[in-house]
Amino acid sequence: MTLFNHQFYSRAKLVKCLISGLGLILGANCHAQALQDNQWHGGISIGGSYASSNTSSQTFTVNANGSKATAEDKLGLYTLINYGSNKVNDVKTNTAQLFRLGGRYDYNLSENSFFFGGSEAETNKIQNIDSRYSVNAGAGYKAIKTPETSFDLFTGVGYSKTEFGVTIPPSASSKKGVEFLLGEESTHKLSPTSSVKQRWVVYPGTSEIGTRSTLDINLATVVANGWTLNAGAAFNYTSKPSANFKKTTSLITFGFGYKY
Repeated sequence: MTLFNHQFYSRAKLVKCLISGLGLILGANCHAQALQDNQWHGGISIGGSYASSNTSSQTFTVNANGSKATAEDKLGLYTLINYGSNKVNDVKTNTAQLFRLGGRYDYNLSENSFFFGGSEAETNKIQNIDSRYSVNAGAGYKAIKTPETSFDLFTGVGYSKTEFGVTIPPSASSKKGVEFLLGEESTHKLSPTSSVKQRWVVYPGTSEIGTRSTLDINLATVVANGWTLNAGAAFNYTSKPSANFKKTTSLITFGFGYKY
């Protein structure tokens, strides 16, 4: 836990507890384990807002994930989009501009262990990140496999490169290097209609790129025929941000979606 500052950990723990509690209150079946039928299963959530007066503002978010599993392997994909803007006196300012896309392939070595390879690409202009990509590989262990809960632990090694936007020397315009990863992910069936997924990964890197971490939590509650109410939280931490940008960022989303 020494890898994180206190603020990041406190926020992450609070939101994790709030979303888990919300899932217990909200009350179609939700499966904790991935169905091994070689078919795609997952969900998509869309949210947004628009306000107009002397000034105008708008936000738009998309959160989606899907996986296809067999007895031998599993392929998972995910994406997160967040856009926001304000307009004052005909001057438009972007307040959010995030796009993240990633995936992971797991190959089962035994009933409880697996090998994986994954990659992720991201752009976050508000945080001065023009582009970031990473590739990694490693092994994991399925610690819990029940109809209500799945819980995996995994570790590996990878490589990442980040290109920054506007930089002022001596700040670097890009950073790249080898990084390790330590993570856990789980799915919990909270009720017959509600399930929550969470994934927490720490990336200790070389002295140039520093340490970063991501925590993602998503709650889906089925209301009718696969249609869902969704809540999500995404936290990011980096020990060496660009210039004077903050080390931690957070995103809370609510939306309406579909589970397939």
